[in-house]
Amino acid sequence: MKLFGNTLKFLLAQRGLTAKEFAERINLSPTSFSKIVNGVTRPRQANLTRIIQELCETSEEEEQLLKAYAQIEEGLQEESGQLNKDEFDRIDETRVRRYLQAKSQSIAFRESVAKALTEADITFQGPYQNRDIICDFFIPGNPSIAIECKSNPTRDWDRTVTTVKLLTRNLESDTALVLIPDDSTLPHANEERVRESGGYVVKLSDLERKINLLRESKGKNE
Repeated sequence: MKLFGNTLKFLLAQRGLTAKEFAERINLSPTSFSKIVNGVTRPRQANLTRIIQELCETSEEEEQLLKAYAQIEEGLQEESGQLNKDEFDRIDETRVRRYLQAKSQSIAFRESVAKALTEADITFQGPYQNRDIICDFFIPGNPSIAIECKSNPTRDWDRTVTTVKLLTRNLESDTALVLIPDDSTLPHANEERVRESGGYVVKLSDLERKINLLRESKGKNE
């Protein structure tokens, strides 16, 4: 049994739902949903969004389901058994609209970081790449610093922690900064995980101060 199907079955059991009941709720025929659960087909992106909305009650469950979805074999055919095409189109438009909003937010945040670095008279390159590893900004010097912008700090800290490890290892940077918006709240555990991986979580307004502290610390240790 495929991981995604197993995860669906587990969450359905947690909610006390049958596969047939849930299929109708997300605008799929029972046969189409059965194929997804059994690993015969993969859900289309709009249907994946609907599954998450209707089935996941916590961010942990959503992340669990997305990780299972990422394990689906490449090239597996998408299911097509929509009960109502207009409903599917509505859901898909909502999904794409949210994607574009998130993309806009991400671009605007990176521009804010670039502006802050420029106003602080800090020399930087961005984006900066070494083969297949890339960061949003790179500050050369002593210490050298890779910067990863995280405009939405509520999602996927597993990926962020691994990104910090890859940036410090492959870009030959002394450390990595994960930049988050000033109005963000962050669990202490995630800050600790990033620190243990060789980086720091920094709010945008603290960026210049943090860079100066790192430079001062580096100078004292030499």
